[in-house]
Amino acid sequence: MTALFALSFTVRANAAETVTVVIDPGHGGVSEDGSETNSGCRYHDLEEKNVNLTTAQAIYNELLQYGNVKVYLTRENDVEKTLDERVEFAKSVNADVIVSVHYNASAEHNFFGSEIFTSAYGECYATGHALAEHIMDKWVSEGNIRKDIKTRIGKKGDYYGLIRKGTEAGIPTIILEHGYLDNDRDYQRIRTEDAWRNFGILDATGIAEFYGLDKDVIRESVGPVDELKVPTDPVMPDSTEPTGVKLVIDDYNSNKGNVDFTLYAYDNESKLMYYGFRTGDVDKDTVFAELELWDGKNGKLSGSFHVQPGYEGKLTAKVYNVYQLDSLSNTVELVPDEEAPDDEEDNAVVPTEDENVDSYDTSGSESAADASEENDWVIGGSLPAVDTSAIANAIEHNTESKVQRSYTGLIIVSLIATITIVVAIVVSISTAADKRRGSKKDKKDLY
Repeated sequence: MTALFALSFTVRANAAETVTVVIDPGHGGVSEDGSETNSGCRYHDLEEKNVNLTTAQAIYNELLQYGNVKVYLTRENDVEKTLDERVEFAKSVNADVIVSVHYNASAEHNFFGSEIFTSAYGECYATGHALAEHIMDKWVSEGNIRKDIKTRIGKKGDYYGLIRKGTEAGIPTIILEHGYLDNDRDYQRIRTEDAWRNFGILDATGIAEFYGLDKDVIRESVGPVDELKVPTDPVMPDSTEPTGVKLVIDDYNSNKGNVDFTLYAYDNESKLMYYGFRTGDVDKDTVFAELELWDGKNGKLSGSFHVQPGYEGKLTAKVYNVYQLDSLSNTVELVPDEEAPDDEEDNAVVPTEDENVDSYDTSGSESAADASEENDWVIGGSLPAVDTSAIANAIEHNTESKVQRSYTGLIIVSLIATITIVVAIVVSISTAADKRRGSKKDKKDLY
């Protein structure tokens, strides 16, 4: 990207009395026989077309509160609109920009995060990318995970038809992918209508900020507040996988199934995005179902991963960049520590309310820790919550058992000692009596 902008020129967009924004709710439509034809992704009883419309209407209603703006929707209900119809409508109202609203899904259901696509060409790239940055900033401020602002190229130029047709019409066009409906890491945060409407408010705020709009204020003129960097060549997407992916095991507590690791990876063209682990044999096409966020810079990260306690066998990592290109690490062998204590109560993994010891698999940890300034950070999140009372009870149980065994031994020893003393006394009395009888007999014989 740095090299690209060396071959670019900076322009200041012309101001105008108003800015015209066309909001495009993606997908939509029902066929004549009543079967849905263009729903987008469908998960958790949600249809993307309906979620898109809710967010788009929220953008529309929010932008209407600003001065110097005209706002239009390409559809206001569940109707089918072709890409050509959407762009033709934008041309008919002299749109300055088309903002297409979408939610995401992936084939393996393992990706998460928010991303925005823009044209790869000229002023449409410059305007689209700058506008997208303002919207992305609003998303991130609300805790959404940045999956970056990207281009995508196909055989005809821009891969996405709406972006390509918008660019051909001279209208900067961006596609907002707010989050993944098929992945719980996003879904749990964006599954309600309030969340969909809140996204719309964030989108509208970013649009207004980019064009210098104020609520209930009419200015003499408005326009992009940023200096737009227009590339002379297409801004190509990253086509290379991460390199130098190497897995090092720092420690393996086989009794608890805790694997402390350091993972090395590099990407000089785009950002690293995810990593994950799998046990057993893997190859390039193996699905890594549970991914964690690579939260840091190029280089390395350290963290903890959980396997089944006592696991012996192979472990491999996979690292992805923001373009979902991935590379496998080397495979390491996990060997249980034969010297480790094997008391099940003292050393077993104690599950939380929502976990079971038998359910530990190859998933990564749940959250990322802060990265250090020295580029040697610990991520991967905290260990599962442990019910320390269970450990305390186990220790108390063992302690009580030891005390009980001690008391039992003492009682047995005491009984043996008592019996020995009694026997000794009886023997002594018997011996003394025999001596007295013998003495009397001897005296009688003397007379």
